[in-house]
Amino acid sequence: MTGFNLFKNAILRVLHHLDEALAVSGLIWIAILIGQILVFGSMDMEAISSGDPEAAAQIPVLPILLLNVATAVGSCWIAVEWHRFVLEGRRPRSAFPQWSGGRVWSYFFASILMGLLIALFIGFCVGLILALFGASVATSGGGLFVLILLLLPALFIFFRLSPVLPSIAMQNQMSFAKAWQATKPHSVVIFQATILSIGALMVIQMIAPIFGAGILGLLYELVAGWAVLMVNVSLLSSIYEISVRRQFSE
Repeated sequence: MTGFNLFKNAILRVLHHLDEALAVSGLIWIAILIGQILVFGSMDMEAISSGDPEAAAQIPVLPILLLNVATAVGSCWIAVEWHRFVLEGRRPRSAFPQWSGGRVWSYFFASILMGLLIALFIGFCVGLILALFGASVATSGGGLFVLILLLLPALFIFFRLSPVLPSIAMQNQMSFAKAWQATKPHSVVIFQATILSIGALMVIQMIAPIFGAGILGLLYELVAGWAVLMVNVSLLSSIYEISVRRQFSE
């Protein structure tokens, strides 16, 4: 078992079960797409990205905030149903996934808690780096190096704690300490998968400027975001399998 096998398996799961992936996520993601177009379609994204103060002053803060919350909840809804398909073999019964409120909200709040823990870690590391090297480290190439340096351990910690999330989807909740202990024997494999995940994200970000900052760019972001979500949820399911169930399904 290597991180490459783990990452490859996560991608192939989505490709081999594309019908189920679309059934679980399609209508939810379309709703998110419509919301994104309604909120951002009327905004001059090119002017905002160029730093135009007038365009920035017209940004609808409340609709964007509500849309972000709806996107996060929708993503958790998709994640719960995809975990249940991958780990329990529970196939979608209709074109719209079942709403499992308790699981989705628990997944949502657990994700927020994990995000806060990782944000604290990043904040501590940033403070330490600034104290040791000063603000000059944030210049161009140095800033990019620091970003990658911080992203790698942050994502690794997330993956080490990640069995908590699939366990919520299956109503078999576990603590962060138990998840950390369960993934310990697979640290090298998870670290390798972390590097591959960051590499894939960097490629996606490098392609994004080709589509610009308008509607086409927004559509690319949503399609890429869907792929990243589904592959990452599959990856979390695979980590759960090898660390908690001690098995690996191709």
